[in-house]
Amino acid sequence: MHISTAADTPMSSVQGPAMAQQNPIPQGPGALYVPVHDYHTSVPIQRQKALVPPFSLGDHETDNLIIRPPNEHIFEIGEFVPQGFFDRVDQSSEWMYSKRREAQQILPFLYLGPASVARDRDFIRSEGITLLLSIRDKRSAIARLLSGTKVAEELGIQSDAIDVNNEQELISLYPNIIRGINQHISSGVSARSGMPPRVLVFCESGNGRSASVVIAYIMTMLNMDMPSAMWAVHHRRFCIDVDESMQTLLQSYQVILDAKREVANARLQEAYTSSSLAVQPPSHQNGQLARKRSFIEYDDDNAAISTAGSVNGHLVQPNAIRVEDNTEHLKQKPAPFTERVA
Repeated sequence: MHISTAADTPMSSVQGPAMAQQNPIPQGPGALYVPVHDYHTSVPIQRQKALVPPFSLGDHETDNLIIRPPNEHIFEIGEFVPQGFFDRVDQSSEWMYSKRREAQQILPFLYLGPASVARDRDFIRSEGITLLLSIRDKRSAIARLLSGTKVAEELGIQSDAIDVNNEQELISLYPNIIRGINQHISSGVSARSGMPPRVLVFCESGNGRSASVVIAYIMTMLNMDMPSAMWAVHHRRFCIDVDESMQTLLQSYQVILDAKREVANARLQEAYTSSSLAVQPPSHQNGQLARKRSFIEYDDDNAAISTAGSVNGHLVQPNAIRVEDNTEHLKQKPAPFTERVA
């Protein structure tokens, strides 16, 4: 009887499986091709960085930061401001950080502070606040928290609340909030004789959502970009908390404002062009108005051009012209995969 040993076993059968595990043979398309570029499961997003403060506005040691109104406001009446808004707003005032209080005066008619200030009746009376505007979470609204209704009814002023689930909802509400503030200013409601309307914007801390509303207001009404507006508010209220997600939100709102301004400029240019054409309408050389050509006439021209060519200024038939196939000027796109080199 013969007992098999390792010596009787062929080397190929012993080393074969081990060698196959150490050097696996790739299967499928990966055995023939390799990717040229790195592939990701999601779209790579580059974080946008904003310089705060901008070089043009100075630093915290400067105690005379002045927010100046723009020379012109490109938006049409009704887009953000009602008729007569600028007649009621004093645009010549200079607003210094030395006027800091518990609720800071960002603009002559706009204050920013925490919810505790909205309950300070002495402060509201002394400052002549006529509108308490709360920016709060919807859960706080259900629990009837962060509301200025009780104080407003007691003092005979107005109150309003903007309820959101998260910060992302604010970007769609900024225009309505800004219009609401401006409509209140234009209404002429006054706490005392000779004092213009004033608005207090607040949230629980006065540092997050309410601060973003004031920043968006300055971006819209004073034609400031996001870093400049954020620094202008931060210069008066040091404790505002504009984190990266909120900065991204405000930068997106800046894109919306830029698009609105471009549309407004295009409308103004179109109106100016239309008025110019109305004065001097185009005419034919015989004194008759030029008639627009129809699409059929353009198609006939294209057909004539496609069936004839030009050599030395003379029209010839297309078969008399030799066209060389030259595609070197075409931009070649890189191949996504290349053949695997053994």
